[in-house]
Amino acid sequence: MESWKPLTETDEKQDEILKVKKETLTIDQVVDRIYSGINLKLLLLFIAATIPASQTGVQVYMTIFAGFIPYTEWTCVSDKCFSLLAESNFSKTFYSAKPMCSNQLVAGTDFNWTSQRTSFSVDWGIYCETESKLSIVSSFFFVGASIGLITSTAIIDRFGRKNGAIAGIIIAAFPTMTAPWIPFFEVMLAVRVLQGLGMFINLTGVYCWVVEFSPTKLRSVVSALILVVWCSGYLMILGISYFVPYWKYIFLISGSLNILAIVPLLVLPMSPRFALVRGLEPEAKDILEAFSRICSNEISMNTIQLDYTTRVQNFFEQLKDFKKFPTLRRNTLLCMLSWFTVATLFYGFDFGWGKLSSNLYQSYLFAALGKVVAIVLTIPACHWLGRKNAVLLFLVSAILFFLMAMPDLKLANDWTLEFAACLVGSMAITSAYAINYLYTSELTPTTHRGMVMSLCSTCARLGSFLGIYSSLLYQVADRKVPLALSAGLTTLYVSAVLFLPDPTGKGIPETPHDVELAAGNSKYQAVEEVNNQVDLKRIAEKKRLESV
Repeated sequence: MESWKPLTETDEKQDEILKVKKETLTIDQVVDRIYSGINLKLLLLFIAATIPASQTGVQVYMTIFAGFIPYTEWTCVSDKCFSLLAESNFSKTFYSAKPMCSNQLVAGTDFNWTSQRTSFSVDWGIYCETESKLSIVSSFFFVGASIGLITSTAIIDRFGRKNGAIAGIIIAAFPTMTAPWIPFFEVMLAVRVLQGLGMFINLTGVYCWVVEFSPTKLRSVVSALILVVWCSGYLMILGISYFVPYWKYIFLISGSLNILAIVPLLVLPMSPRFALVRGLEPEAKDILEAFSRICSNEISMNTIQLDYTTRVQNFFEQLKDFKKFPTLRRNTLLCMLSWFTVATLFYGFDFGWGKLSSNLYQSYLFAALGKVVAIVLTIPACHWLGRKNAVLLFLVSAILFFLMAMPDLKLANDWTLEFAACLVGSMAITSAYAINYLYTSELTPTTHRGMVMSLCSTCARLGSFLGIYSSLLYQVADRKVPLALSAGLTTLYVSAVLFLPDPTGKGIPETPHDVELAAGNSKYQAVEEVNNQVDLKRIAEKKRLESV
């Protein structure tokens, strides 16, 4: 057996030479080298990672169907109500919201609901003057989302994207399953806060994980995949509510699906980018080697030196960087404005289709399918036009369709020009929203991606909260008012995008310093040149010593 012996000076020199000969690559370059095309294993990996995102769509929209107000499904039981019916000459349109609300008819006294589907709005007397309570219940989801996203940096950037996603889905699941059995309005508000808090921590964690595993050529496709899966949650809750007529069971099924969505997260590795940021280089290399096997293009990381900067920062240290790095600060503020405006529009329509169409399930089915088409369209648009030009194209199209919706014109029995034009306009907004995730994540350095995505999503949640109430404008103002508001907000969104750079085809920055270099900031370029000169002198000195 060979005995242990200390390294000689010659051995040490040979080790140094081997280290110098290692190829130095960034995480982007390694992932791009590994990727050799879509295969079944890679596709299944991304689908498994994005499955939990579907549950965000389920819980955002569940109150639309579990709390709907059946204004067309009631019958008179009092003399007052029958008199009004006679005055209308027994019109087919009598059983609607206007006669009920304008005459202050009382459920159980003047009329009885005839809907075969249960609803917490019917159970709790939410209709007409109290209809705003339904909007409050729906909007409180985004109150929770805002709180969760403000604090999610502590989870996503400190404990990892995967762990954050798991924690978020657990926070949302249990209140959802217990809510129906504590039937109080105030309890429902608390449940919606917890749903929003958990599901948007989950969504942000899932999105960061998937994007950070994606090669440059595949980012637009993977970003679209996440949002298509999210839209599947929209279709999922639509199907559940259509076939399950009891609102309490809708909540129970949704919470159970949340628990099942944890399973794929348990088998995923940590993000290699996050591992590098935390200084876990050996773990990052192991993950990348495993990823190369999934891509059917196995490589050895023994010959590669990863080029990265270790950043272990707390929340306040990250905030200081926004003061220190002007381009990072400007891009983040513009992205926050973009997210606020697009979310206001996005959810304003999502919670308002009942005001634009008489058929609840048909209108939401078309809206959900339209979202899927809109998101798929972002793939060729980003490929041909780039991120920035694609967003601008969709936004200008949305403005035109919102203006087109203003004339009062009926196209068919259940279709008006307003509904058709708004449907296409909302699809354009959905496309812009879909690209927003990719656009922001590519502009933001890895060290701050969790924080910036959380800040932007928090602004979006504020817009979401306000957007839900926009449907109430139809009760107090001419229908052209909300359409003009939509066109104006879209114009504001266009203004923000015009001042953002286009990250198409560029590497993701690792640090705020990289952001400044990409922007051509002369101050940081000078520092970089000095650092490069120092590195060249160091290499030259090392070679001189090796030759001695």
